[in-house]
Amino acid sequence: MNQKSLGILTNEQADSLLGLPKKVLRDKEIVDTLSLDQTFPFHTRIELISPTDDEFVFLWEINQSAKNTIRISLHVQDNDSNIGLMRVDFNSGHRNPEMISDLLPKRFHVYAGKQFSNDDHHIHYHVEGYKSLAWAIPLVDDPFKMKTLDETNFNNSLINSIYQFAQAINIETNITINPLLI
Repeated sequence: MNQKSLGILTNEQADSLLGLPKKVLRDKEIVDTLSLDQTFPFHTRIELISPTDDEFVFLWEINQSAKNTIRISLHVQDNDSNIGLMRVDFNSGHRNPEMISDLLPKRFHVYAGKQFSNDDHHIHYHVEGYKSLAWAIPLVDDPFKMKTLDETNFNNSLINSIYQFAQAINIETNITINPLLI
């Protein structure tokens, strides 16, 4: 594996990296299956690599706070940087930048300066020319399938959101999450 230097990541490059097929990397070996035990709060960091382009290493993080703030994110890494590509936030606030640059894709324009409350579940994307994952879109306006977490069946809802994220970022490793038993 010979890692490329990322430098400035364009919007097109970020989209291309999101679309690459990815597999879990454990102890420098690609694995076809991964089993995780759900804990509370749930925290895990998983290294990914693309079997079709092993020059990039990705970090998939899942973080749950004691107050059930959920952040599921994907970063691409090289020796000098860690650039966020996508993150889904449930039960977490955020404010988008006010400034619209020429590099900002049109789909973000209506959300300039938008303040997301904890109830406004949203998805962040890499946008060239802004700090990492500075821009978000409400989940209700994005193709991501999970729009909210079901509070009456929270653990299964969390697991389903993780599976949906894995599908959205093109993870090919078969992932099993053993639910937390209450």
